[in-house]
Amino acid sequence: PVVLHAYNAANGSVAWAPKRMDLFTLPSAYDPEPIPWSTMLSVHESRHVSQMQFGMSKAVIPFGWFFGEMWNILVSIGYPGISHMEGDAVITETAWTPSGRGRTADFLNYYWVAFDQGDFRGWFKWRYMSQLRYSPTYYALGYMTMGGFRYLYDRPYFMSDALHMVAAHPGKIGCLYDVSKDVTGLKWEGMWQHVSHSMYNIWKSDAEKRAPYIPSQRVLPQSERYTDYKDLFFVGPRLHAVKEGHVHPTSVVEIEEGCEKYVSSYATAASAPRWDPVLDRIYWSETVSDERWTLKSDSKIRYMSPYGGRKTLRNEEMLHNPVSNGKTTATVRYHNDGHSSISIVDNIDGKTMVSIPAPDSLQFVEAAYIGSQLYVTAISENGYGIYTVENGTWHQVLAPQPVMVKDFKAYGNELMFTCDRTGVNELYHFNPSTGELRQKTSTRYGAYDFQYSEDEKYLYFSSQTMMGKHLFRSPVDSLFDRPVRFDSLYKY
Repeated sequence: PVVLHAYNAANGSVAWAPKRMDLFTLPSAYDPEPIPWSTMLSVHESRHVSQMQFGMSKAVIPFGWFFGEMWNILVSIGYPGISHMEGDAVITETAWTPSGRGRTADFLNYYWVAFDQGDFRGWFKWRYMSQLRYSPTYYALGYMTMGGFRYLYDRPYFMSDALHMVAAHPGKIGCLYDVSKDVTGLKWEGMWQHVSHSMYNIWKSDAEKRAPYIPSQRVLPQSERYTDYKDLFFVGPRLHAVKEGHVHPTSVVEIEEGCEKYVSSYATAASAPRWDPVLDRIYWSETVSDERWTLKSDSKIRYMSPYGGRKTLRNEEMLHNPVSNGKTTATVRYHNDGHSSISIVDNIDGKTMVSIPAPDSLQFVEAAYIGSQLYVTAISENGYGIYTVENGTWHQVLAPQPVMVKDFKAYGNELMFTCDRTGVNELYHFNPSTGELRQKTSTRYGAYDFQYSEDEKYLYFSSQTMMGKHLFRSPVDSLFDRPVRFDSLYKY
């Protein structure tokens, strides 16, 4: 049975007792993958259904007579483990779609940084993070493990072999370790080290081909615990960022001369803040759980002054990623029937003035104004593209490609955004009137959340380090200005 939950934020799960697939059909508005959410759910969660079939076969069948449908979920967690199950599902979504998380620069980015700094720790130290040593999600670890094994040892049925072994011999608790040793002759940690070093050599070779890199300097000193600075924005000459980490709750901070000052607390599930210089307000959207219904969520449009004091502009409907031009705010709205639209909201009373539906099969993500002209990024089966509206009709200005496009905003008469078409995240400028796309940065590990200073002397950005996503800046006169093709993509 497949149960569709049309009023809750993006997610999905496969569970037994009773057996079912739960699909939460409202897509994510914050950095979604470059494939439609319905496609992502269908492929990824169907793989979990396949994984759990071994609990109803061969020698383990009698256990189901006593434990019922609960047995399947117990053995799937106990034998292959959650990290391997999720990694195998990410492999599936990457293999069966033009994109998937395995093809996005963010997914394995921390591993490349860590390996480059000599951190080749053991598998279980990656699996369980600590206050001192950060680890990415178990999704990334599972994908790195399963994908690396398949790549190096040409064993695409690694998971299948392990689960068939368990079904025939329930005592084989370390089924994946046994299959790994049979194929490689190495213990689990030995296999992991082979995968880690081999994948690092591939990444290092790719990084050398992308050189030279733009010069950069750190804005803040290194943190003692893992801390991220992201979603950069300027309020006049003052740089702001969203800060979060192991010992820091999510908050907005102001940064000046190597020091930071607390401004306000901030939501964890929220859009990047955007400053409106006309009204001197900072706008954002945040996802809020319903007060009564556990399977329903809402998205509120909120704003505050640069000194705090938040207020709600709109708390109805699923409105996301607001961008204000003074009188009105353009928001992306997701509807329960699956389609999306642009809602233009009045900045005084929060009422919707105009609603423009997206063309069939497009999911709007972020909006930007150049003067009075509205542009949006949208996801289709072919990936991210850029569209504009004239007289209520949408027109494509940049054809979609299966790459990430985020941090979308206007800069003068151009649009600027972050994209991973080279295998890492870089800054691009796009001129919608000429159709010209230009790459502005080249960095070793990739960067995001680009912002030009008010005097346009520096470009500020966030980039991954061992202790978090930290702030850097580069002189504007050191940037690249390289014309590129949007359909010229890195091959993983």
